[in-house]
Amino acid sequence: MPKKITKAFTILELLVVIAIIGAFAVIAYPNISKWITDREVKKEVYETVNYINEIKTLADSGEYGMVQLSLKPNLEVYTMSKENFFSTYKSVSSNSSYKRNFQCNYGTMQNGFQRNTNLETLKLSVSNNDSSVHVYPNAAHNPPYTVLCLTKDNSISYMRTRKTERDPETGRNVDIFIFCSKSNSSQYSCQYNAKLDFMYKITINKNVNIKIYKLNKKSGKWKKIDG
Repeated sequence: MPKKITKAFTILELLVVIAIIGAFAVIAYPNISKWITDREVKKEVYETVNYINEIKTLADSGEYGMVQLSLKPNLEVYTMSKENFFSTYKSVSSNSSYKRNFQCNYGTMQNGFQRNTNLETLKLSVSNNDSSVHVYPNAAHNPPYTVLCLTKDNSISYMRTRKTERDPETGRNVDIFIFCSKSNSSQYSCQYNAKLDFMYKITINKNVNIKIYKLNKKSGKWKKIDG
């Protein structure tokens, strides 16, 4: 009976395989790492968009007369009761500048607002060590936040300095909020004119329609990916 011959790999063959695997890892790892980083930032962008829409439903439902959302690293939410909203903006006896100009002031600066920490469920970079992003506006820049005054009829705008731009499709001013990866930015370098990898931007119009953009670092242009 002939003997069965078992052929094993030679040391040279094993070294070749190891070299191929090593070369593949060197080439593939940076791309995989970039994909993971981009995915982490994108995830927080969509969480923020969903959060804004959830807060808007509180005003749309009539639960509050107005909900003010201050988007910044440590976000804040202020609510105004239906009664306070009526007396400020709808009552015939009211002659406030807020009513005349269809504007709101920051929650701590206008009577009728009350901070509602129970609604501050979204945790961004300052209040969440697990967050992967820095955001702009922030305290290192002016203005230090993006403020949305949310009402059922979308009639009220924030009266103080805002960071806005013109929507390329409608030509109307929209509020902006920018996300940068903590892997390649700081609170200071994450800003409107930065040209960094993994940068995203959301724009919010008066009707709280939200668009999402991603920066093409090579061209320096924003590309709309949703909205």
